[in-house]
Amino acid sequence: MKQTFKLTTAASIVALGTTFAGDVVNPHTAPTSNPNNGDWCSGFKNVGKLYKNDDAPYIQSLKFFGRLQWQAARISGDDVNNDSFSDTLDEYRRVRFGAEVVFLNNFKLKGNINLIEDGVRSGMGRNWGYKNWDVLTLSYKLTDIAGFDTLGFSYGRHKIAMGHESHMSSKEIKTVERSAISNKIYDNRYTGIKILAERGNWAGILGFLSLDSNEALGGWSEHGDALYLSNRYKICDDKNLLVDFFYNLDADSSDDEVGVGYEWVASIAYETSISNWNLMVNLIYGDNGDGSYAGPNRDGNFYGLVIMPSTFLVEDKLEFVARYLYQGSDEEEGIRSNSRYFRAGVLDHDVNSGRGDSHHSIYTGLNWHLCGHNSKVMIGAEYETLDTPDGDADATTLWAAYRMYF
Repeated sequence: MKQTFKLTTAASIVALGTTFAGDVVNPHTAPTSNPNNGDWCSGFKNVGKLYKNDDAPYIQSLKFFGRLQWQAARISGDDVNNDSFSDTLDEYRRVRFGAEVVFLNNFKLKGNINLIEDGVRSGMGRNWGYKNWDVLTLSYKLTDIAGFDTLGFSYGRHKIAMGHESHMSSKEIKTVERSAISNKIYDNRYTGIKILAERGNWAGILGFLSLDSNEALGGWSEHGDALYLSNRYKICDDKNLLVDFFYNLDADSSDDEVGVGYEWVASIAYETSISNWNLMVNLIYGDNGDGSYAGPNRDGNFYGLVIMPSTFLVEDKLEFVARYLYQGSDEEEGIRSNSRYFRAGVLDHDVNSGRGDSHHSIYTGLNWHLCGHNSKVMIGAEYETLDTPDGDADATTLWAAYRMYF
């Protein structure tokens, strides 16, 4: 009954749009019988766009969107006892569906839900159906006001991007998985208020967030809070500077239900082009908090470096990407490897739950863009090594993935 109610709630966004929009297709811009001239890719990108009319008085646009991401991996390595391990795993990484309606000139209601809980890493089965909300937000945008080109406000369940990799949606990331340091500082959804502003080459976000853990919208009354700040500056056409900061105001309390995992973190990233290459460099520094919050041997400072070059070997089709990651900490368990798949519970190995004080990884891969990021195949290889209090562990993972969204 609960899942049926949640699915009905998601569908209500669509119902709202169809109620007030009137005709789904604008008669002045109705497509011909063959709008894409046989171009399946163009049709695929536009299949969810039901209605758009900027001159309509109530509903200006209505669209569906969704994504499906499947991946498989072969991992082999040696654990802290120098025992070898290996396994092959596959999982549906993300299955989501949602809708977005723009109404009353610059109001936007957007929501999408996760539709699978895949337990392959722990040896559990796949559960299809409603899991939780990914995002659920109501926003409003103004232009040319108070000296800003754009000024916007948003409330709801947000994705809060920390570090360069998280500013790229999972629809567009260049590696099968984000780096371990990226997943350490970004892996939650927060209910909160965001203020967004743009002026010239600068764009900024200020957020005040609740740490109440909830499958939809969290509360404020008895739970901790956090502050979020993000600034992007476009230096020139191919050079960008990105600075993020997150401060957990509840890192000295057990009420941190979201499980941020640190007290504060700062990230600075630089993106540039060198000939036909794109280069991203990201520096990260933070504080896990004291032992009562982070846990024994997991407090103190942590830090990381991500370097990611990429280039198209075949224009707009075949992309090569490489990534180097180093992360370290003051304490012997202050950083952690990714759960996919180095520390997967289904493996018969001991890697100290992926916790240590020094972690290196290098990834190389190819992305075949069948229809831009809307449909692509990804393959890659990653080698990583982790220093733990009980010894060193290392592994090589061979990746294959398919990513699709509309």
